[in-house]
Amino acid sequence: MAIQDAVPDIRPRAGHDLLAGIEDVLPRLGDPDEAELAENLMTALVRCAACGDISRVREQADAIRRAAALLRDGEAEETGPILRQARTDLLTFAPLV
Repeated sequence: MAIQDAVPDIRPRAGHDLLAGIEDVLPRLGDPDEAELAENLMTALVRCAACGDISRVREQADAIRRAAALLRDGEAEETGPILRQARTDLLTFAPLV
């Protein structure tokens, strides 16, 4: 019986789509169209869920939901710190083995 090489995991890092959404929204927080920014964050959440990553980055996903709600409520100044913390957490995330 031949030994087979392990199949590599080619999926992006857990939370990749959340990180992409954060990176898209953070520099635009001062924009007048906060509803569009909230929509971009929700799109990132949907893409993350479609990849099955939500359970691996639950806290960061919850932070994105809070940030999107704040943007929809017109409270962009409170959104920045939440997104920056989520970005830091995602960048330092070590996936479970």
